[in-house]
Amino acid sequence: MPPHPRQPQAVEAATYAIERLNPSLNAIIHTQVQPAPDPGRPTIPILVKDCMDVSGLPTTYGSEIFFGSAAASEDATVVARLRSQNATIVGKANLTEFCFGATGQNDYFGDCKNPWNTDRIPGGSSSGSASAVASGIVRMALGTDTGGSVRVPAALCGIVGLRPTIGRVPNTGCLEVSSISDTIGPLAATVEEACWLFDTIQGYDAADPLSVATGPGTLPTLEDGVDGLTIGRLGGFFAENLDPAIEDRIAEVATLLESQYARLTDTAPNNDTAIREHHAFRFILADVADARKAIMEDPSQRSRIGAEVRRRIELGQQVSGTEYASSIRSLLALKQWLRDVFDAGVDLLLLPTTPVTAPLWRDSRDMVETTRLVSRFTYDLGATGIPSVSVPMGLDAQGLPMGAMLAAAWGNEAVLMRAARAIERGLSLTAKPPVYVEPEIN
Repeated sequence: MPPHPRQPQAVEAATYAIERLNPSLNAIIHTQVQPAPDPGRPTIPILVKDCMDVSGLPTTYGSEIFFGSAAASEDATVVARLRSQNATIVGKANLTEFCFGATGQNDYFGDCKNPWNTDRIPGGSSSGSASAVASGIVRMALGTDTGGSVRVPAALCGIVGLRPTIGRVPNTGCLEVSSISDTIGPLAATVEEACWLFDTIQGYDAADPLSVATGPGTLPTLEDGVDGLTIGRLGGFFAENLDPAIEDRIAEVATLLESQYARLTDTAPNNDTAIREHHAFRFILADVADARKAIMEDPSQRSRIGAEVRRRIELGQQVSGTEYASSIRSLLALKQWLRDVFDAGVDLLLLPTTPVTAPLWRDSRDMVETTRLVSRFTYDLGATGIPSVSVPMGLDAQGLPMGAMLAAAWGNEAVLMRAARAIERGLSLTAKPPVYVEPEIN
């Protein structure tokens, strides 16, 4: 098991921060603290997205339908692994209902807010996890990512968010969104803490049909740098329609990596047209519609789903079998192109996490369009199953965070996080959001 981070946060400080900041952010919807298994050992406060089971706490999936449900009797596999490291679970994080939207909107529990500007969205669906980490309530949290639900809120809230290779982290005890695209992932204040979370929760689980064998950890090589790595600046579709500040900053990040002796090369998709046509793959919409079929067929439950989430599920119900098949073929073609790129010697891909900074809430009530906007670059790469990470790359002129995304070949999280650490170390960002409390360190 990985050692605890060098500076564990005090649990008492986290509970104080929840009381002080959560009324402004609405990041946490269950605040019951579950003490560490061994009070005599060091512990770390962890926040868990409320789509994962935590024994003794209800799992609502962000939905009115499951509010008041009985407490879970068992932990999700990842929660059990955290407890094995003597973690303290300090609550369950707010989320977009059924993990199905990238804004942080929640009609029942209330919208989650961005600590950099509460008039702007935090991203989603792991909105509460990202908001809580960015504001200093906790330094580490668990989220889930199907089309960008870890990486998008990480970028819009200015923290680190890792989407692991599909199967490296087991989904047992977590809500199914898309049967072949879901993964649990860390959100953290630093790259090191994201690595600790990943190294703790990764590994084979026979109860998860997507699970793969435990792979190498990320902490042992974290400071190895990028000297000698080939990094492809991803162009074409993945560089279109960028906010000028994001375009400028991603170029600066590329220059920073080059100054640390990485080799930069321009890399463009071999079929931008196919990516544009299949962006926000229809098979994911159809997967969600099938997963929520029983609820949608019960009028008394269907009417209790938030309107925008219900509308997205209805779009999935309209996907035909041939559209589904076409979408899968497009996905396989994208995976083959990525395999060719990595096999040709490219170690990592570099691109912005989102094409824009956090939109205003008043401009984001159309969840379908806003989700398509902010997840433009995360959706397609995530569906291929490769690992990718969003790392902060500073603020724009309005004081809003921007994120750089790195992607690696399947199973190559160790190299991925080395490069993320190189960016973090090189930029040395220190700005904190207006809604923030300095975490007390044990």
